[in-house]
Amino acid sequence: MGIIRKQSLYSSISIYIGFAFGAMNLMLLMPKIFTQEQIGLTRVLIDVCTLLATAASLGAVPVINKFFPFYHDYLKPEKNDLPKLTLVVSLIGYALFVLFSFVSKDLIVRKFSGNSPLFIQYFYAIYPLTFFILVFNMLEGFAWGLHKTIASNFLKEGGIRIASTIILLVFAFTHISFTQYINFFSVPYAFSAVALLVILWRTGQLKIGVQGVSNVTRRLGKRMFTFSSYVFSSSVFTLLRKTNDLLIISSYQGLNFAGLFSYATFVISFMEVPQRSMYSITTPILASAWKNKDMAKIQELYTKSSITLTIAGVAVFGAIYLSRHNLVLYLGPGWELISEIVFLLGLAKMIDLVTGINNQIIQTSNYWRFDFVSNITLVIISIILNIFMIKKFKTVGAAYADFITVALFNLIRYMFIWIKFGMQPLSLKTLYALLLGVGGVLLVKQLPFVFNMYLDTIVRTVLFIALFGTTVIVTRLSEDVNNIWEMARKKIGL
Repeated sequence: MGIIRKQSLYSSISIYIGFAFGAMNLMLLMPKIFTQEQIGLTRVLIDVCTLLATAASLGAVPVINKFFPFYHDYLKPEKNDLPKLTLVVSLIGYALFVLFSFVSKDLIVRKFSGNSPLFIQYFYAIYPLTFFILVFNMLEGFAWGLHKTIASNFLKEGGIRIASTIILLVFAFTHISFTQYINFFSVPYAFSAVALLVILWRTGQLKIGVQGVSNVTRRLGKRMFTFSSYVFSSSVFTLLRKTNDLLIISSYQGLNFAGLFSYATFVISFMEVPQRSMYSITTPILASAWKNKDMAKIQELYTKSSITLTIAGVAVFGAIYLSRHNLVLYLGPGWELISEIVFLLGLAKMIDLVTGINNQIIQTSNYWRFDFVSNITLVIISIILNIFMIKKFKTVGAAYADFITVALFNLIRYMFIWIKFGMQPLSLKTLYALLLGVGGVLLVKQLPFVFNMYLDTIVRTVLFIALFGTTVIVTRLSEDVNNIWEMARKKIGL
């Protein structure tokens, strides 16, 4: 776990730097520059293009994640044809997406023109944005395999947001039109893709012009095709499950409410930072462990990921929950619903974190067909729930639907891994971490309002983190958390 602990820490730091810029963009700059509808458009564009890029990959990215260890171990870089194969497949997928978008544009116009006309007006922006997200996703798969996760995480979470900050500032001070802003909307994604390509190219491990078909491809080709067919579909359905709420809100209620929901989603996304860094680091290690049939390693990763992600999730969610009222004060009239939405989305994310890396374990195992079937089932449930809940409870209904879907999704995966492999990640330490978090929240909640919303947020956050963090370290609930604390303590000379 040493490499995981170290890279998770550095990756998390780099991602939080990116989130700081993201918070500045979404919370400070965009509300002062754009209308709520325009903000909603930018969030919908990102969600739509992320979904389209996953579909356009035709399964190339999960193939890289699972099979790159075989190519890396058995072939020299100049004989490794995986980069060339996945590039060709992805370009074909992108061409099919462009063709499909032209064929189905009339249907899209009819669906969104009533409540979200701005999406139709700037529909053309999906083409460059989808392309650069697709390119970055492919390169990220190779970066994970080569253990360049810190660089890829920083560029994905930090590079894109820093470049977006620059463009927003240019927009604010030069008074360029919103149309011109949308025309430059994909530039940060292009910058990060090119930067990651340069980093990987300099390793000497990424060769595009490989001639012929390698022995590894001949031996694993059929298995790779079957795997990509299932896992590609599963990945698309997983992303559709995560994004259909915003698309349905846009269709039924308009971009204004989509903007409100996207703000709540962004706030809760701070809980995902340790999860994202851990996923990127453990995925290639899990792939290698399955290859070597090292079940003890998989169990170790599963258990430690659960308690570490639980502690990190409680720390962030507790701080967010204690300052929800200040978020409403900052955003002003019309944003009151965000408090309830943040709470429900936070509970859903806690369920996801407590169950650890269950998704990665299944996807890198030989039971990835189950991932496919379960994802299809849950996406259907998610879409039906969102349509029903949004019609009945408006925007808050999407949060209830998300909570139910995430709980069901993780329960199914938890039971599957337990039954098939005899592994489960939970222990009494998980319960202790949750109880310590609840106790810390209840104590800090007794504080009266401190002077203004900024100081109140700082005081509540610092006090809660100090209380919770101290008890977690003293009780030694997580070996990784204590080791990270010792490493940080030595770095700052405490």
